Amino acid sequence: MKLLVSTAVLILSASPTLAAEATTRIAVEGLNCPSCSYIVATAMKRVDSVEVQEFIAGEAENGLYVLRYDDALTDPQAIVAAVTAVGYRAALNAENGS
Repeated sequence: MKLLVSTAVLILSASPTLAAEATTRIAVEGLNCPSCSYIVATAMKRVDSVEVQEFIAGEAENGLYVLRYDDALTDPQAIVAAVTAVGYRAALNAENGS
């Protein structure tokens, strides 16, 4: 019984790992205020498996999001589409990782 409980605890406490982990950078325009950045990050995180790793504020109303995701579950174009769906201009950054 102790083995069963220990196994269950390990399964529940294990941090999730991404099966086919990938990273990407998405440039976003139109970030007029701190709320804009929050709205964009929330839209990105609603895409299956996306985690926002870093936000780099740019000049004027621009920003760069560094993201990690499972490329078996989603792709960068789906993330860009999520951002544009909430009213911001977004594009893959030229310096994307894999």
